[in-house]
Amino acid sequence: MEHCEQIRSDCATLLTGDSQSPKSETAGLDIMQATSKYLDKGYEKVLKWALFECRSGLIKPDEAQPEVSPLMKRAINRLKRRPESLEEVINTLTAARSSSLSGLFLEALTRGGPSGLPRPIELIAHDPIRYVGDMLAWIHQVMASEHEFLESLFDLKADGRRVGESRIFPSNNPSGIKVEETTAGQTGQSTSELTVTDWNTGDREMARKLLDKHLEGCIRPLKIRVQQTVNSQEGSLIACQLASLLEFYQLTMAGTIGPDAKLTKTLSELTDQSYEVFYQLLRSLSSDYLKRLEPPPVDLSVPAPLREAMSNLSVIMSIYEGSTEDGASSSEHSFERVLDLVVDPMMEVIDKMARLRASEWDRSIFWLNCLEFMLATLDSSNSTSTVDKLESLRQTHLEKLIQQYTAHLTSTSGLEPVLKAIETKDQDTPLSRIEEANSKSISEALKKFDKFLMNFDTLLSSNKLLSLLNTSSSGSNHSTGGSFSKRRRKTQEEGEGERGGSQNLKEVILKRSLNDLVARYQIIYDNVLDDRNLFEFKSTILIRSLDEVKTLIGFL
Repeated sequence: MEHCEQIRSDCATLLTGDSQSPKSETAGLDIMQATSKYLDKGYEKVLKWALFECRSGLIKPDEAQPEVSPLMKRAINRLKRRPESLEEVINTLTAARSSSLSGLFLEALTRGGPSGLPRPIELIAHDPIRYVGDMLAWIHQVMASEHEFLESLFDLKADGRRVGESRIFPSNNPSGIKVEETTAGQTGQSTSELTVTDWNTGDREMARKLLDKHLEGCIRPLKIRVQQTVNSQEGSLIACQLASLLEFYQLTMAGTIGPDAKLTKTLSELTDQSYEVFYQLLRSLSSDYLKRLEPPPVDLSVPAPLREAMSNLSVIMSIYEGSTEDGASSSEHSFERVLDLVVDPMMEVIDKMARLRASEWDRSIFWLNCLEFMLATLDSSNSTSTVDKLESLRQTHLEKLIQQYTAHLTSTSGLEPVLKAIETKDQDTPLSRIEEANSKSISEALKKFDKFLMNFDTLLSSNKLLSLLNTSSSGSNHSTGGSFSKRRRKTQEEGEGERGGSQNLKEVILKRSLNDLVARYQIIYDNVLDDRNLFEFKSTILIRSLDEVKTLIGFL
């Protein structure tokens, strides 16, 4: 055939000359006609041989990657000049390879390798992660070997990519590449047929499409088994791992055969389904927590449902962090959605459990313990919106508890009656003329306050209600003093040490409450010294100066 083409080329050159006799011109045309017949017969013979090789020589049931002989490469290269013949070869090759790979996949699932090694994949169906992972790994390995086979078949040169670098695929119809895809079918189901129109520039694109076609036979058994595995899950952690695994392979396949390939679309569909199963399991778990509500623990510590939910969330967060490092993350299945399905229902659980306590003081302590535990779990999370929401709620309950504890200290110290008289008195009436705030009443109140100051440390250490805050994270892996390192550094930088700093909640409440107590004592102190209130013997009424009170309390 090459010799005939050379003869035709020489003959065409001679026929274009000016000094051609009628006899030589006739002879040239006869030669062209004869060589054309020889070439047609040659192409027909090459086509038959290539079809035979595709059906038998290249397709061996025990080989996932058949070898391509140099003669086969030459035949494919020759048939590129006859697109209709090459298309017939390609369609035959596609049907044969798809059937062969499908059989190999089913054999790997049910029979395993030669002599039973490696073992059949379905023997580990009880382990969902290994089961799905091994199936996807087999597909990925075969895809790599099949890609090498097609590159060898079409004699493709290196595309300049580094090892591990993703391929870049054209969005629609790249310039210079003409690969058409037609749809045919008589049963209502569409089947994609590849049509070759320009093989000089479309070899690599066609190899990619052929790779997807060759793997089509593996899609159905893979999809059925993955769906069965995903839908049978009852635990949210396994469902999350399956979704993350599928998403990783979906992105890997998209980088190899393109996002529009059938295998990639199938994995994308399976990924979406697995995430929906995962989300539904989270909803069911939250619903179960709401159905079996119990009163808060006696010590107002973190309840078991919240510990369980945050423990699961911590594992899920690590899975998402691993997916982000591998590049398998999408805005559609972001960690924010998981937080919405876990944090919001748990806050509802906490609220309903807190309402089972009659004391407002107990409810505030319970809320703070739970919020501290949740923030400890989310300390390493990048979800600023959820953390900020919890921080805001934590600050609200903290302020409420500070107010309650300040009122408790004011009542215990004996200052409350005098302060109420000061708040309710008429502006024109001297304070000394009011029975609840005359010299005798204030003296008695300040004597009681002095006893309070003398026994201050004992009173604080015996305050069981406040000591409950020390158990906010007992029994967990997150300590109140060390788990908020990131948030505390941030608050220190912003000058909000009392919200985070190196202090725990007890220290924050003590500091703020004692500051408020000193401020309330100063109100009485200033009113006694005020000449308009007509107090006599002021020094005998005021047993302690303001500085002495600050010193005794340990003013911070």
